[in-house]
Amino acid sequence: MARVVKSAMTVPLAFVFIFFMAVLPHLLQLNESGSSLRLDWSQSFTAVKDYFIGIGTGESFRFLAGRSELVFWEQIGGYFKVSLLNIAGGALIGTTIGILIGIYFALSGADWLKRTVEFIGVVPDFIMILLLQFLIVFVASETGVVLFQVASVTADDPAIILPLISSLIIPANYMIRNVALQMKLTLTEDYISFAKSRGLGKWYIVFYHALPNVLPFIKADLHKLLGILMGNIFIVEYLYNMHGVTMLLFADAFANEGYQYALVVNGLLTLLVLYAVVFALLKTYLWGWEKVLVR
Repeated sequence: MARVVKSAMTVPLAFVFIFFMAVLPHLLQLNESGSSLRLDWSQSFTAVKDYFIGIGTGESFRFLAGRSELVFWEQIGGYFKVSLLNIAGGALIGTTIGILIGIYFALSGADWLKRTVEFIGVVPDFIMILLLQFLIVFVASETGVVLFQVASVTADDPAIILPLISSLIIPANYMIRNVALQMKLTLTEDYISFAKSRGLGKWYIVFYHALPNVLPFIKADLHKLLGILMGNIFIVEYLYNMHGVTMLLFADAFANEGYQYALVVNGLLTLLVLYAVVFALLKTYLWGWEKVLVR
């Protein structure tokens, strides 16, 4: 199957997956005795049908936040901006740090640093965030100096630095290990030996001969990297009380009148757009590296 056909099929499959995931609270219901689950297809089909009917009337883009009825299009911009800055910042900074430190790891024998990176890689995300928050509180209690906010109090006073650090640790850690591995393999190739025999400098060989051949492996892993980041954003926004897209879903998916199917569908579609935007940013960023490095 042609690559363009596979890519074209990804979008409708993603839409089907989102509509199915959003309808699960309607589909999975307790039976009358409350002892087991049953499938409620009727309520599920009604929710999906009402969503498409509501697109024309605008009803699918209204939701309840507490007792207030809000318009999705008027609210989502602020939530999207918070999530985009957090994920894009973490991905771009983390990728840069990962490439540079990955190169250093491939060339050096700093085993204790490698073990530290491997240890960080196995620590769960929420534990890492809680440790960072605890560290800031500990420093503040000992010195009276609050280095960073440990959580957002309101949407107008958001925590920025600590959530960004939490978001970049994962891509940086993943990229360090990936780049170090690929760089080590690349440096054993014959054309690297030929470059050395020509008397080219060590760093010139690394950046202008080896790294351009490592970058395709990094680009091939972008979907995996973004998958990790998108999963992590649920934890980051919740623990830092950030007013991003996932917090919108956490806070308002269930309102006074029950489960808001339309809001969940719209929120998940927004996350899909967020994924596409950050993927395009990362791809463009790595394309820039290639343009600068390739001779």
